[in-house]
Amino acid sequence: METLLASPILSTVTTVIVAIVAFKMAFFTIKKVVVNLVLGFVAYYAAVHMFNIPMDVGFWLWALTALFGPIPMIVVAIWHAL
Repeated sequence: METLLASPILSTVTTVIVAIVAFKMAFFTIKKVVVNLVLGFVAYYAAVHMFNIPMDVGFWLWALTALFGPIPMIVVAIWHAL
């Protein structure tokens, strides 16, 4: 006698649901990182070309920008402007 937890149909349905949720989470994360990097580049471009703030940023700042959006880039621009 087969139990409900060992049912191949239930196992397949659970696998499909988990795969859909994982794909949606991964897509949201990738999309968020790309949006953060684009907004960070816009902030960098504005600081360098519009406000004439000399900024030499490294990989660490781009990594922070990927996580937190344009906020680290704006803070560094203000820091360099002072």
